[in-house]
Amino acid sequence: MAALDRRTFLAAAAAVLAGCSSTKSSQRAAGGNPLAPSTPTMSVRSAITSVVMVGDSITEASVAQLTAALGEAGVDDARIEGKASRRIEVGNGNGSNPLSGVGTVFSLLVGGVDPSAWVIALGTNDVGSYADADQYGMLIAAITDMLPPTKPLVWVNTYRQQYLDDTLLFNMVLADRMSARGNAVVADWYSVAAAPDQTVLRSDNLHPNDNGKNALALLVLAALQQL
Repeated sequence: MAALDRRTFLAAAAAVLAGCSSTKSSQRAAGGNPLAPSTPTMSVRSAITSVVMVGDSITEASVAQLTAALGEAGVDDARIEGKASRRIEVGNGNGSNPLSGVGTVFSLLVGGVDPSAWVIALGTNDVGSYADADQYGMLIAAITDMLPPTKPLVWVNTYRQQYLDDTLLFNMVLADRMSARGNAVVADWYSVAAAPDQTVLRSDNLHPNDNGKNALALLVLAALQQL
């Protein structure tokens, strides 16, 4: 795929950073989202015409922004499967318990879903629940082993201040696993969410605000451009 047009990327990144650097109080005073109508269009390679994204509440909160951004980039079919509290392996979907990422991906595959590229945005609800890098590696493999190795894959990494050491460990293992898999890119949500001069998170310091939702959409587009 051709490299992302530098001027387009820099303009988009500047828009995100400019909007995210505003104080939360000024965002509320403005009464709107400065990025929604004016975020520049970025195209993905012509071979990527459909995308399935499986994530948790961060994805669920950003469905509108992700769908709009992918559509503007030339993705004809974007299916965003975000669910609050979703974990990678834990969760049977009964009652208020969300179906796990593994279960969701399996159901999609069994149902014949075959997108041009997959996007996974899971791990935030798993960091802090496993003992070491090997366990995080097996957790990630539970998803990646289900997908054809030739299928392009983007995995959005995690930011959870409450479990920062485990967040960093998970992200390190994820980067290693994506590099070893090939045809895969990590979308670095951690660097955006952790930046002290950005305002992309709500007061819970976990879920994206309006700026964060647009920043996430931009990250996913940029990652798809790298495949």
